[in-house]
Amino acid sequence: MSASGLKRPLSLAVLFVLLASRAWPQFPNQSPDTDASKYVGVEVCQGCHEDSYKSFTASAHLKTLKRQKVSEQGCEGCHGPGAEHAEAGDPDKIRRFSSASPEAIRATCTACHEAILGVAHTKARLTCLTCHSAHHYQQVKSILVGSQVQVCTRCHKF
Repeated sequence: MSASGLKRPLSLAVLFVLLASRAWPQFPNQSPDTDASKYVGVEVCQGCHEDSYKSFTASAHLKTLKRQKVSEQGCEGCHGPGAEHAEAGDPDKIRRFSSASPEAIRATCTACHEAILGVAHTKARLTCLTCHSAHHYQQVKSILVGSQVQVCTRCHKF
């Protein structure tokens, strides 16, 4: 099947995933630290992580800044409280996803997003970050790491 022939099935698959997910529900999967003094805010993060901050502000994740709980806002909504990290400059003092287990990644993402990966994707130990990236996306709307065709054909041959 040609790349143009893939557009409809891939578009339908992405549409299904988008319809099956709801952004911004409550946080049933994680119990974040509620000590507000451990959170520094996106302005502090921006000081060292300008590129990540720019991609954050260009995405729908910017809406997290309107959340009432500081533990659900901005960078720290995903990466956890940043005071110790900012003070020490130690990358191990913040939640990082490069070495996180698929279960930990899913738990973080599903704190806000309801995701249905399906049995095959879960069995293959794929995560939301297999296809999406909050900082290194090519498509702003769904923060995909590539076009729909590029992302799906990394694993699926049509």
